Amino acid sequence: MAVTPASDLDARAARVLAGGTTHAVRSYQPSIHVARAQGARKWLVDGREVVDYTMGHGALLLGHAHPAVVEAVQQQVAGGTHYGAAHPLEVEWAELICGMVDSVEQVRFTASGTEAGMLAARIARCATGRDLLLKLDDHFHGWYDAVTVNLDQNGEAVPAPGVPAAVGALTRVVGAGDVEGLRAALADGRVAAMFMEASGAHYGGVPMDHEYVREAARVCREAGTLLVVDEVVTGFRVAPGGIQSLIGVRPDLTTFGKVMAGGLPGGAVGGRHELMELLRLSRPGEPAPDGPPHIMHPGTFNANPLTAAAGIATLRLVRDGSAQRTADAYAERLEAQVRSALQAAGTAGRVWRLSSIVHCALDDATQQQALSGALRAQGVDLLRTSAFCSVVHGDTELELTRVAFDRALQGLRR
Repeated sequence: MAVTPASDLDARAARVLAGGTTHAVRSYQPSIHVARAQGARKWLVDGREVVDYTMGHGALLLGHAHPAVVEAVQQQVAGGTHYGAAHPLEVEWAELICGMVDSVEQVRFTASGTEAGMLAARIARCATGRDLLLKLDDHFHGWYDAVTVNLDQNGEAVPAPGVPAAVGALTRVVGAGDVEGLRAALADGRVAAMFMEASGAHYGGVPMDHEYVREAARVCREAGTLLVVDEVVTGFRVAPGGIQSLIGVRPDLTTFGKVMAGGLPGGAVGGRHELMELLRLSRPGEPAPDGPPHIMHPGTFNANPLTAAAGIATLRLVRDGSAQRTADAYAERLEAQVRSALQAAGTAGRVWRLSSIVHCALDDATQQQALSGALRAQGVDLLRTSAFCSVVHGDTELELTRVAFDRALQGLRR
């Protein structure tokens, strides 16, 4: 593999990529550029080998370039990547999802998790005849306008830069765990749907009581508001049936992405038949539908055969729960190792875990901000300070990570 200085790529990227990157959380300093990946490792353009816990932002429960997924994609790419028509793979893919998630009776595929959220909002508004959405503060559902509203330090709902105030005003925001605030926000009967990460904000980075999730579902039912659970990260990773199966909640709609697409671009909305049927367009000669009008939802790359092949190969391997148990077991060991490293270094902080995702937060804000960069310098790459574990992380990766944490924490103390 040819070795390329990262600084050369930085300079080129700065000229042609907006902000020098393609994703808000990839603006590392110093930067890293990956040449290839396999299993639990990545190899950078400068020749360094890295233990990877970003795992495609959580998409790769099976690790990089899993043989079954690679074989499925290779076979499919030779047979065509886009038919501009229906195909058998999209049906099998949907059957797998419906068979794994109890609340999902029908599926509509999208090109990303963000698009899945957009479509869920459209379905909810059409089904209820209501305009407003409600979300929990700091819960993440993609970058589109309606869900990038959060509370400021004064408790006021503020849209993200570039979102018109008039658009932001269509989204109400309440604090996670605030049942009375939720009841008040839904009391006037104007909210079509409530969006939430049932894990708590940022895939459990800010944990949320499961009883609150169940109570929120009850409050939504009473108010005639649809509950949308965002399983873009947690779906098929924390359990074959998603986090909703662990909590015991049955949302009206669910958004998916990441694991379901096998590491390729893709997403989906799934839910109750009568809601999903709003996406069925009238056929020639059919009378106009009773009730809400049907929704036009195009999308050039929805359920494209290449992503469908990767998604099917992945879901076949994770539907019995063995992959989740393997990744969870490794994550439990990693959680213990990181906690021991903090104690050994005398660094104040906490470590916790959601299934195969390990979170770490240092009490010192400056050290917390510097931790991920310090770990990358030691050959371990996390997504911020969260580690996505996979079925291919093993003893060697655990030991390399232990050493990296020890050295990184010692460096931060100095």
